[in-house]
Amino acid sequence: MRNPSKYGGNSRRRGNAMVEMALIFVPMLVMFFGIIDVSMVVFLQNTLMHATREGARFAMTYSPSYNGTSCAGSQAACIQQVAQTNAFGFLSGSNASRIAVNYYTANDLTHPVMVCTSTCTLQGVLPQTLSNGKVVTYPNQPGNIVEVAVTNYPWNWLFPVSAKGYSLTSAGVNLNASAVDVLGGLPVGMTAPPRP
Repeated sequence: MRNPSKYGGNSRRRGNAMVEMALIFVPMLVMFFGIIDVSMVVFLQNTLMHATREGARFAMTYSPSYNGTSCAGSQAACIQQVAQTNAFGFLSGSNASRIAVNYYTANDLTHPVMVCTSTCTLQGVLPQTLSNGKVVTYPNQPGNIVEVAVTNYPWNWLFPVSAKGYSLTSAGVNLNASAVDVLGGLPVGMTAPPRP
């Protein structure tokens, strides 16, 4: 019978174990980071959707303040602040400019009558008469539609391998989220909607 130690049997086994571990470690690492990457994108998309929904809910109430700050100067600024607060910090800093508040009338649901990012810009013509005879004077008049949107939020993958597997760098993804709601009635005692 052969003596394994005489022919280097233990050292061969150790060498085999190291090669096997190296062959298994790389695919395991790719799967691990892949799971984290996909999970993070799903979490981030859900967070952005939640933030836009909360912004749209706030918009339809015409609340005069948010967290002690008056909304008299700009309702859209308060709506954007609601979205930021509900985004767990992902929409802070330079990413705050990715939040837009768009107002639509029932005449045209594809082109906003007003777009608010850092400032509000009138895109359509006001006043307009709807097909039912109602005159729309304000972009945020009750019955109009408000959309809170986050556009082109960049997310770079943690593990820098492209989907094709040929490149060691990846461009990442751009996430978008939006929520739409119909503006409700004005609060008691308010005769005109607040400034958008």
